[in-house]
Amino acid sequence: MGRLIVLIVALFLGTHVCAGDKPKELDVATAQPRIVVSDDRAVAVEEQLKSMLESLKGLEQDRTVLQQKLKKAQDEPGKKQINDDIARLSGRVNELHSSFEELASSGINLASFERMGEGAFDWKLELEDIVRPLFEEMKKLTERPRTVERLRGEQIQYEKRRLVSDRAMIGVSALVEKVASPDVKKELNDVLRRWSDRRDEADSRLQAIASQLDRLLQPSAEDKFDFTATLQSFFQGRGLSVMMALTGIVLTYGLLFVLGRQISQRIDRVQRFRGHVLRRVATLVVQAMSFSVSLFVAMVILYARSDWLLLGLLLIFIVALLWTLRQSAPRYMAEARVLLNMGSVREGERVTYDGLPWKITSLNIYSTLHNPLLRGGTVRLTIGDIAQLHSRPYTKDEPWFPCREGDFVILDGDIFGKVLMQTPELVQLQVIGSTTSFPVADFLAKHPRNLSQGFALPMVFGLDYQHQSLILTDVVEKLRGEFEASSVAEVFGRHRTGLLVEFNEAASSSLNILVVCVFDGEAAEHYWSIRRFMQRTAVSACNKYGWNIPFNQMTIHTDWRNPPALGVAHQTGPLAAEVLPIQGA
Repeated sequence: MGRLIVLIVALFLGTHVCAGDKPKELDVATAQPRIVVSDDRAVAVEEQLKSMLESLKGLEQDRTVLQQKLKKAQDEPGKKQINDDIARLSGRVNELHSSFEELASSGINLASFERMGEGAFDWKLELEDIVRPLFEEMKKLTERPRTVERLRGEQIQYEKRRLVSDRAMIGVSALVEKVASPDVKKELNDVLRRWSDRRDEADSRLQAIASQLDRLLQPSAEDKFDFTATLQSFFQGRGLSVMMALTGIVLTYGLLFVLGRQISQRIDRVQRFRGHVLRRVATLVVQAMSFSVSLFVAMVILYARSDWLLLGLLLIFIVALLWTLRQSAPRYMAEARVLLNMGSVREGERVTYDGLPWKITSLNIYSTLHNPLLRGGTVRLTIGDIAQLHSRPYTKDEPWFPCREGDFVILDGDIFGKVLMQTPELVQLQVIGSTTSFPVADFLAKHPRNLSQGFALPMVFGLDYQHQSLILTDVVEKLRGEFEASSVAEVFGRHRTGLLVEFNEAASSSLNILVVCVFDGEAAEHYWSIRRFMQRTAVSACNKYGWNIPFNQMTIHTDWRNPPALGVAHQTGPLAAEVLPIQGA
């Protein structure tokens, strides 16, 4: 990734012909050569050229000899062999001619010269015409290091050829000295001459490669980096193109965005009864058109500036964007329905997210959810996240959270505390003078009871069966009066909204009375005091009127006809136990 960034920066700051600069026509009559050859270099080049000419003469003589042999040859295998040798020699002659011209013209590549003016790319690959300037720029940027690497590899190969030729010549020379047959010796001399030609060819090519490497590796005035000149060239050429394209995109998009907002506001005033569907359609269309027209304006600017590199990069970006849209079309369609307020979630409805209810206040690329009972109760979701949810209409009386800050709650029937703070992440309670925090999910899992909304405390009180005749009349009325009179003197008495005192049931050892005290939310902080008050008032009434409170009893039943059986015991009273004697023991 780092190399790619460096490459792009180098392309933008490169010292090539800047985009937007009109190409200058070359005046051949007045053009001055930029290559200056020193006397020492001229002498060295002359020696290399002489060596190449000698090699060319030798190769051409060998080719002439082979052509004469071809005319005299009778058998087909012999002709084929001679033709192959002639083709090989012709290739070497052409290669040596190219090297000679390249060395004589100060390293100008003849192959590149011959490719000039050739036709365009294959018509079947029209996209290649678009991205060709980009790759040409990259190719130019890396041309020198690639050429040096290629020449070094070629140099190694020709050095190996020269070594192999030397070894072959040594072996053939040694064999010539020991061979007595004139015919064999003549053929061996021909073989020796061919290996000598191969060695001379390798030497000539190595000299040409060494000359090219010296020229490529020697620093020149063009290679010196002038930051000021490069920066100036950038802002006069490609940098200006970039700024003009970006300015065109921003101005076009901004103008169309403002125009789209004006259209949406007018539709809001005229079509308010339609639920803003038309406004959302117009907004979505305007946004898509704004983005497309902005890119088109940038393309026109780059085309007018003749900056084919940036235009190619922009087209590659557009093609990649279209390919991504094609792959993600179903998902984008679902998100488009949400933006049009026609999907599974609707603006102004209630949705559950992370276990909490939220109101959808706005649907857009970034949608907003709000919970009025939570501190910081606003959440922003991307269109992709909210498209996975489902909303529903709600009524005004639906709660958004079990409690508010400052309320008193009971968790799982045993944790009593005051809500100090509640956010989308946690709920903080004051429990017995200390602060305890619960994650929202754990808090809701403990089934909180909100006492600040009003509550009722029930109590079941049992009396002895000796008061059976008075329990439905005198006892109930007197007990109700005691609760009413006693509550007046308490701090929470003014918050009592109801009192229920009734006979509840005839239990096994007691007559139970149900007492229920109802309070409004203002008495929530006195919850435990009220529980103690109810127990205290019931016992005080028993003491005042002489009512007996039964205790737990244990009765043992047995059968005198079955002595080993000790009987069955069961509890018959809530407060005490009594063991009755076994009958017939």
